[in-house]
Amino acid sequence: MFQNQLFEEIHEDHENLKDLLEKLMKTSDRAEKNRANLFEKVKLGMVPHMKAEEKVFYPALVKHKKARQDALESLEEHHVAEMVLRELDRSAKADEKWKAKLMVFKEIVEHHIEEEEGKIFEDAKEAFDEEQLDEIFEGFQKHKHSLKDRLQKRSSAAA
Repeated sequence: MFQNQLFEEIHEDHENLKDLLEKLMKTSDRAEKNRANLFEKVKLGMVPHMKAEEKVFYPALVKHKKARQDALESLEEHHVAEMVLRELDRSAKADEKWKAKLMVFKEIVEHHIEEEEGKIFEDAKEAFDEEQLDEIFEGFQKHKHSLKDRLQKRSSAAA
């Protein structure tokens, strides 16, 4: 669909995240344990993905004049999403406000995904050749999987 491993992997991560957020939205206020479990999966999928983009993908894009502004906006969207994610994490999953905040978070994430898979992917296709995209992909994957492993270990230790 996207013709490059980097775009494919980012898209796949997005689809998994949207699926988890949809499942979370369907939970009831009384399903606190299920919410907490699904929310952990959201964090485990989202945080390494975002951090890998911030460490590898976006810094490369920022260096290109045409892509710079779009990349900076995307980084700010990450920042906002991360703030709301932290608030959701700290809040009681059974609180009636939690689902409202989750809805706002879902809208932020879906907006970001739409822009990233549109403008950002197009910017990257213009800015990089296949070899450069492959290098970015390797760095993205390495950083994402390293962070995911650390988060899983931390999550297992806390359980």
